[in-house]
Amino acid sequence: MNNTYDFKIARPDIIKQLAVKDMLFAYYKCPQVDKILHVFTHYNEIAYTLSGKKTMHHREKSWTLTDNTSLFIRRTAYKAEKYDFEGWEVLAFCFQDDFLRQVFREYRQYLPLKNLPPPPSDMLIEIKVNETTRTFFYSMIPYFSQKVPPSESLLELKFKELLFNIFSNPANADLLSYINSIDDQYKTPLWQVMEANYTFNLTINGFARIAQRSVGTFKREFHEYYRTTPGRWLTQKRLEYAKDLLDTSKKNVSEIAYESGFENVTHFSRIFKVKYSFSPLQYRKKTNAAILKKLEFVKSSLYE
Repeated sequence: MNNTYDFKIARPDIIKQLAVKDMLFAYYKCPQVDKILHVFTHYNEIAYTLSGKKTMHHREKSWTLTDNTSLFIRRTAYKAEKYDFEGWEVLAFCFQDDFLRQVFREYRQYLPLKNLPPPPSDMLIEIKVNETTRTFFYSMIPYFSQKVPPSESLLELKFKELLFNIFSNPANADLLSYINSIDDQYKTPLWQVMEANYTFNLTINGFARIAQRSVGTFKREFHEYYRTTPGRWLTQKRLEYAKDLLDTSKKNVSEIAYESGFENVTHFSRIFKVKYSFSPLQYRKKTNAAILKKLEFVKSSLYE
């Protein structure tokens, strides 16, 4: 899977960028070719659409970005969908949790923290754009074409200005609630990372980067929590998810395998049969037959 942050850093020829410390401003027209692309990021990202259209999917939820809309993307994997004859011109701002907490604490006394809703569990959170925020986004564009790039101190101030504008807008209470919930969090719990991303075909290194841990630390903490290996746990969770899709959706076996995190349909069918004693198709036929029989029983009972 492509890492969107790494992709930006590696493509200065097509992605204009301004960096300060470990933060990044990027301005570009999305070069995505495939209709659907599975990607992940180990940085938080704020994406603002200048023009065009793109949809992000995470599990059963979708967020469509069009002109003057914005999205907060947590460290996670997701699906990016492009549209035929629709480009996507975007400003992206990438940063780690530490900077998010730093800005939150610095401006906490000025933020509307009373009566916040429960923090959202979604990995992508819509940002409500008001005139102040929209003006900020457009004010950043000239910086990318300056012969002399702006100083790092100015860029850091611009980052803070952006976050403060978003946080202080009462319409962004959901996002503010999420930031408030991680204020005293040293690291994201490993189980949260795994539960949010097990249906994506990430490598162990990918999971570790999202979790902000070294591979060695990731494996050690994983075993301490789950008492098994990442590979075994992922296979079990993906099979359970696939079984649920077979029960509740009309998607074909290939679609279900792919959406559950399996890259090879033959491999998926084989290990599914080992666990459930039926191939995916046999299991679906058996389940459908059982449901039909139950419906017929209920129907006949009504007429007795």
